[in-house]
Amino acid sequence: MRYHTVLYQQRGSTVLLTLNRPERLNAYTPEMGEDLVAAFRAAAADDEVAAVIVTGAGQAFCAGADRACLGGEVGPSGLRLGEETFVRDFALELADHPKLTIAAFNGVAVGIGITMSLCLDLRLAAADTRLKLNFAELGIVPGLGSSFALPRLMGLGRAKKLLLCERELSAEQALSEGLVEEICAPQNLLVRAEALAAAAAACRPDVVAAIKRSLNAGAAGNRAQALTAEQEATRQLREQRRRSE
Repeated sequence: MRYHTVLYQQRGSTVLLTLNRPERLNAYTPEMGEDLVAAFRAAAADDEVAAVIVTGAGQAFCAGADRACLGGEVGPSGLRLGEETFVRDFALELADHPKLTIAAFNGVAVGIGITMSLCLDLRLAAADTRLKLNFAELGIVPGLGSSFALPRLMGLGRAKKLLLCERELSAEQALSEGLVEEICAPQNLLVRAEALAAAAAACRPDVVAAIKRSLNAGAAGNRAQALTAEQEATRQLREQRRRSE
């Protein structure tokens, strides 16, 4: 498939998905959203893919939504911001993606550049990264299920403080607040992300998907629901093994 705003590169069992509007600091548009949906679905359907890494071209990860789109401009796809699948209803599908998904923040990440990463499994940041959640300044409510993800990652009070008061974090602050799992030297960011991807690739893909489903269910519910989800994941694995024998 031809993508207009992202680069899809398969490196062995890993897909490197690069937001590719460097002249606009990879600012998000509805066309980028449509490309991301298609790319993630392609990776999910490819048995040779074990992990997907998302990063940005040039010096930024994503500078948030393109200002023209925030003003209501219709893009080449004929869509206005919020009408595309990625923003409208892809968050649940992305969070349940069967492969390991990793955000590699190689520079500034703003707005939707951060909320899209909350649907992924892991977030790594280059040491000079800055993360800015500027939704209150723009007069909009953050989407993509971030009202679910942020309080679980950092606590309700801290999420409110971040969105309403501080709005910007350094990589070190993001690590201490639970928004990223690791900080890397800029030159080592993709090396580390690919090492994590390779570790997941060493496991059976159905096991990776089952563990992800169990953890997601456990994080979203109570202990009883977590036990039920674990038992269901185990049952599905056994059925898949029997069918393959």
